[in-house]
Amino acid sequence: MNRIRSPALGRALPVGASLAAMFLLTGAVSVSCSGDPALDPTRPPGSSNPSATNRPASAAIGQWFPNVAYDTCTQAFHDTFFVVGPDGKRYPTWHLSTAVDPANGRECTFGHEHGRDPRESVLWEFARAHFAFDADRNGVIDPGERDASGIPFGYVAEQLIAFNAANGIFDSNRIEDHVGYKIAWENSLRRERLLNGQPQLFDLLCDVLTVVHQESHAAESLASNLHQLTYAIDCNRGAEAARSSVKMLANVMATFGDPASFVANVPGSGFTAVPFGVAQPATSTAGGAELGRVIPTIDNVRNDIFVPNTQTSNFSAGLLETWSSAVSLVKQDGVELAAFDPAFTVFSPARYYDPNTIDGIARAIDLCYIGLDAAGQLIDDPTRAGSIVRQTRAVECSSIAASGPATARSARIAFDHPRSPFNGCRREVTFTTSAVRNSGGATIWNTDPYGRAARASTFAGSVKQHVSAVDNSTQGITLASKTFGGDLSNCASGSGVHAPN
Repeated sequence: MNRIRSPALGRALPVGASLAAMFLLTGAVSVSCSGDPALDPTRPPGSSNPSATNRPASAAIGQWFPNVAYDTCTQAFHDTFFVVGPDGKRYPTWHLSTAVDPANGRECTFGHEHGRDPRESVLWEFARAHFAFDADRNGVIDPGERDASGIPFGYVAEQLIAFNAANGIFDSNRIEDHVGYKIAWENSLRRERLLNGQPQLFDLLCDVLTVVHQESHAAESLASNLHQLTYAIDCNRGAEAARSSVKMLANVMATFGDPASFVANVPGSGFTAVPFGVAQPATSTAGGAELGRVIPTIDNVRNDIFVPNTQTSNFSAGLLETWSSAVSLVKQDGVELAAFDPAFTVFSPARYYDPNTIDGIARAIDLCYIGLDAAGQLIDDPTRAGSIVRQTRAVECSSIAASGPATARSARIAFDHPRSPFNGCRREVTFTTSAVRNSGGATIWNTDPYGRAARASTFAGSVKQHVSAVDNSTQGITLASKTFGGDLSNCASGSGVHAPN
């Protein structure tokens, strides 16, 4: 294993509008937020308002299948929640975790969630305009085209398919599962600057919206470092806006560390790279300066979660997962156009790393039913629970396993049960840098799916990026990290959300 250092840039790694984005839109029929069809006679079908249902499906459509043990919504109903992306294809998008199926008039559950409702973000209209498809090619986004737009999950992955095909690149596509797409946003975040390492008020207000694919239930992301990331920010208010304003919407296949490895925060040793598996795709590009994917391990569990009866388990230290990025948009000549570095934390992942298991994955729910004896041996047999001296002692487990390790095997719940608190519902975003070097330049650029080779013209597999025509990189100001979202839970009681989520 190789030791690595934590990220720079002043970030402390944490230890601890109508919604077209979910509309099934045709020329005369739309689907509301709850999924109930509503006639819209003001929008007749025609060449200026093509039927969105007739648009070709992207590879991301149809990736979700219900768990018949718990999920009551059908795949067919789920796939009616889509938007039309910039390429004219249908993409899945944000939706509620429950909805009324018009086929039977009953509320059903999807078993997963996608974070905060993006309609409430100040950046919603900006994002919707950015991702809209000019169906009639008149150079203007008409109301119908705008209404069919939203947040397209899997759009960059779709462009990667086209980019690879055009450039003769094989076995390098990257299709990610549906439930991993998570939206976070916050309006009017007040920034701080660092002076002599200490944060001080900096009168700049920013609106931020992110979409990341962050799988926290299986082994896939322990090996795979390429994940879709959308980062939108607009800092335009406050006394410092005149010299520090920035507006950006970047959409890339980002690296979170290196492929075929993840990062462990080893107690007493610090961040350490751990080789693991084969990345998808196997040709994934290496990471850059970012810390990458810090995955909780059995060592963290033993150190922070298995405690004697006089202590309380520290889940914020022992079962915390943080992914850090360091993304650049780069022009064809190699000059950096923009850079940003969000990090994404999951407080309740459904799995952790244990090299003693067959596939290296252990289920977080099992922490409620196991412990260590005086010799440090792991005990999972309820008949031997009396020999356990260190076990999980926290509300996460007491609410579902009052008897702890003595719980009969038949009474233990599975990792994907809706009652499990280890469902990835609580997350937070940390960001520091939003650097732009584009003084007097165009605001619309086209890059490859990795954010490279930015130019004015489109090309096969290109992805549109919005970068404000400013240069905020020469101000001599170091902004402090800003974190949001950790005080929210994205899963309402009774929503049926469960791992995988």
